[in-house]
Amino acid sequence: MSNVEQKVLGSFKALAAHSAETGVKKGDKFSAPPDLIQEEPGFNERDYDSPEVIAQIESFAKAYAAGEVVPPLLCRVDPITGTIYVVDGHQRRRGALLAIERGAEIKALEFVPFRGNDVDRLVVQVRSSRGLKLTTLGLSNISLKLERKGLSIAEIAERLDVSTTTIDGYLVLATADSDVHALVKSEEVAPSVAIEAVRKYGSQAGAKLAGMLVEAKAAGKNKVKASAVKDWAPPRKVSQTIYRSITPIYDALASDDGLKKFLKKGADLDPSELEGVTITLDAASVLSLVLNYQTASAMQEKHDNPKARNKAAGAKKSEK
Repeated sequence: MSNVEQKVLGSFKALAAHSAETGVKKGDKFSAPPDLIQEEPGFNERDYDSPEVIAQIESFAKAYAAGEVVPPLLCRVDPITGTIYVVDGHQRRRGALLAIERGAEIKALEFVPFRGNDVDRLVVQVRSSRGLKLTTLGLSNISLKLERKGLSIAEIAERLDVSTTTIDGYLVLATADSDVHALVKSEEVAPSVAIEAVRKYGSQAGAKLAGMLVEAKAAGKNKVKASAVKDWAPPRKVSQTIYRSITPIYDALASDDGLKKFLKKGADLDPSELEGVTITLDAASVLSLVLNYQTASAMQEKHDNPKARNKAAGAKKSEK
């Protein structure tokens, strides 16, 4: 057994110093046989079943096979085991292995040594400018990993260069059930819609979203719209109309001599004190408010009742 086999080489310098045995060489950069560079289990948040990721790996495989220049990987060496792990360049590594599998002769892959700790390694995945950007689900999982390493939401936001609101949403998505993740991966539910659903329905979000997807497909859509999850609110124009119709009624109430003493009490007012008190209001103002409220109620009914909404949409099509 050689000295190299007996002793763990826990640095790139040591690996390169025993180049004859390890195959690791140092020039301006380090290089190592492709099969010596490993992926750390559970580290990378790429979805390798994604068509975009598969296409990117294929693109790298063709580039390696054609002898094109491919940027070096970013790697670290485990000081305990001497294993070389890729930190940035997982798709490039897989592309090289795919090219080798197809017959390409690639003796070594260049890489730059990574300097940093476990938190820095996670941040590199997000900040890397090469290749495809991570999906929202991938970013969410990294945010959760960072939180579990003790970083606050504010610290995660600073490291990933996003708002604390964004990180809060990422953490909601990362901790959602697997059925929600499956819907997001299928792109039938947008990440933002999934986050809203989890906040609203909790553990029932997956079932609720699945039901909404069935309704959406019945209406000829292929995704769950944000409006299906968010609580309904009148359109801006209708809200303004309702507000304008409330104003004269409020003015009449606020100027009523009999009510003024009660209004001064504000939140301290006991509703029982108003028993038997009568107020005269302008009928036209009241009617305006009622009609505007009815308009808003009809719109909400249409929103909340998919069958009625689909029927209305069908009727509209037949008129054209």
